[in-house]
Amino acid sequence: MEENFVKVDLHIHSPASNCYKGLKNEDEYLRILHIAKTKDLKIIAITDHNSIEGYKNLLKIKEKLASEKLSLSSITDSKQVQNRLIKLKRGLSLFENILILPGIEFEVSNGIHLLIIFNNSIPIQNLEKFLLDGGYSPEHFGQEEPLIVPKWDIFAFYEESKKYDCFIIDAHTDSTKGILNTIPKGATRANCFRSSQLYAVCYKSEEQKDKLKSTIQSNKEYSRPFPLSFVRFSDSHSSENVGSLSTWVKIEQLSFEAIKKSFTNPSENVATEEPSMMKILDELISMPNSFGIDDISTDSKDMCKRNICALSNSEGGYVLIGVTKEKNKKGVPLSQTIKTKKKRYEPLISDIASCLNDIEPFAIPSITFYPLQNNRVIISIHVRTSDTLTSIKNDGRIYSIDNGTIKVISAPDAQAFIEQKVLKDMEQKIFRKLSSVENECNLIKNIFSSLPLIRMFEKSSREARFQVSLADSISLLPEQQEKLKKIRANGTSRGTLFFFRESQSPRLPYAYLRYSLPLFTVHNLNTKSVSNETIYIIPGGGAYYSRKDYPYFSERYQRIIKLHNSSVNSIYGMKFTICYLKSSLLIWYLLNKIDNTDIYVPEVFKKLRFPVVNTNDPQSIAIIHDIENNFDIIQNLEKEFLRQMIQISIESFKEFANQHNRNVDEIAYSIDKGIYKIFDFSDDAINIVEDNLRLNNIYIPRF
Repeated sequence: MEENFVKVDLHIHSPASNCYKGLKNEDEYLRILHIAKTKDLKIIAITDHNSIEGYKNLLKIKEKLASEKLSLSSITDSKQVQNRLIKLKRGLSLFENILILPGIEFEVSNGIHLLIIFNNSIPIQNLEKFLLDGGYSPEHFGQEEPLIVPKWDIFAFYEESKKYDCFIIDAHTDSTKGILNTIPKGATRANCFRSSQLYAVCYKSEEQKDKLKSTIQSNKEYSRPFPLSFVRFSDSHSSENVGSLSTWVKIEQLSFEAIKKSFTNPSENVATEEPSMMKILDELISMPNSFGIDDISTDSKDMCKRNICALSNSEGGYVLIGVTKEKNKKGVPLSQTIKTKKKRYEPLISDIASCLNDIEPFAIPSITFYPLQNNRVIISIHVRTSDTLTSIKNDGRIYSIDNGTIKVISAPDAQAFIEQKVLKDMEQKIFRKLSSVENECNLIKNIFSSLPLIRMFEKSSREARFQVSLADSISLLPEQQEKLKKIRANGTSRGTLFFFRESQSPRLPYAYLRYSLPLFTVHNLNTKSVSNETIYIIPGGGAYYSRKDYPYFSERYQRIIKLHNSSVNSIYGMKFTICYLKSSLLIWYLLNKIDNTDIYVPEVFKKLRFPVVNTNDPQSIAIIHDIENNFDIIQNLEKEFLRQMIQISIESFKEFANQHNRNVDEIAYSIDKGIYKIFDFSDDAINIVEDNLRLNNIYIPRF
């Protein structure tokens, strides 16, 4: 194969990502392709946050341009039509000689961002199903930090991806969104990197990359079926940044299958700097698991067979024909009598095939030709580790590698080798299940520890009593509904209507509004707000507080619960009530008592219990006042957040929102601590509660 590297960028956002910096129209999509062409990119992937909409829009634009071109082609007597046809052809030309792949930047449940690149032959509806199965519905498409916890952790994500023709890339391995800096050092991190679904990792720091590469190559825990590619992509959020970082990949043809195959042999096929054939060849020769063979003579063929078997029975590597034992480039002569360049390789291919035919079980390795001057060539045979022992027919010996040299292994060594292979195969199959079982075991241990605490909780509490009403969604005109959909989900600091899109759990990891009601402004409503403290409980168990009783609208849910007063104890106000309904302790109790935290469900709502407090106890009264004061602080922070949000640029919003969440987390946790004190829970009891919540993937901030 002749040297054929192409430039690729597999991490490109489109206007379908909320954080995209640029216009969100058809021309912007075409501009992304235009910039890709000017940067000489041959393969790109559209990878919006938890969405396939950007890629889908590109296909629609292409189809629309082609359809209009076809309809106008028969009109030849209109200059205006001819000018339009020129523009249409120019737009369609942007789709030529470039491979556009569908991808998703998918955030799994612990916050890791993974690029999943699909075969472009997969129907769009299948990719939409993948997102829905993972917990992302249309209202979350394009959100970098969605207000949900996805259904899949990284291992479940790997498993689900096996149902599709795709490959996975760690989008930011050495950042807070990547495997390296998110998963603590140990078996779990190793299992993340060793998965055969993970083909590559994107990195920023060369130092971090070198450390990770060394760990993967030297640590058996990280043993992989094929090497991991280290790549760099732009992660562009604007058309101008497309291709600002890219990777060169050696492929035989412009196809998904070709790039997927190339990622399995990065030493020869992947480069993060503009590649040079000699540079790659020098790196191959210097590798500790590469062996040089002078030529393809009879004696050399025997050595070639032994090397292939030895590498197959160990960690894999390269047999380089035309490289001396001292690792000097010598080359193998090509036939000078054959004029066609392609046919000159055929005698060498035949010689290599005769070597491979004598090896059992037979496997086809990757073979690459590196042409040198003077009509000579170096042949690279890339050998992968085999799942079974590989040997030479009628030879009767098993070869392996020990300290860089080939050796014949003894019967005990062969037995140990087979056992190791079997164990490795078993480990690959069950490590995902073990991780799940380990979590379940820890959860069961925690449940046993929780039982006496549940009794303690119930002795110190009584059934809740509320003034409850059921409220129906109001009707809105279609244009009013469309206006609502375009407003940020957090709403505004003032408004006329409570609007929510989806069900919400009681505790969200990225809750910009923890207690405050998301308000939206819709003019000319038939109903108005009434001064009356109200707690809203919506499907999923999410709860919000408001000083006024506002009407609400939802397309999906026609009824919600409203609480207007708590009659459990006269010392409890509505502020304390909302804090308690969203507290870690109550969520833990419901989870362990009835395995459900959705207080919108009547059976769960009936199980609500409030603490019994002595009204003559100054300490308890002081704790309740502190909780309500902290609630006021959070409400003020949330209103200030909403006021400032409209002035914050897209570039600055992420850090602005993260800082807000950090501030609220600390105060909300102090509310949790106050509720623990009311129930007289010790530090050990608190640890049991919070460990239980974390094991159930319920958010608890860490400080």
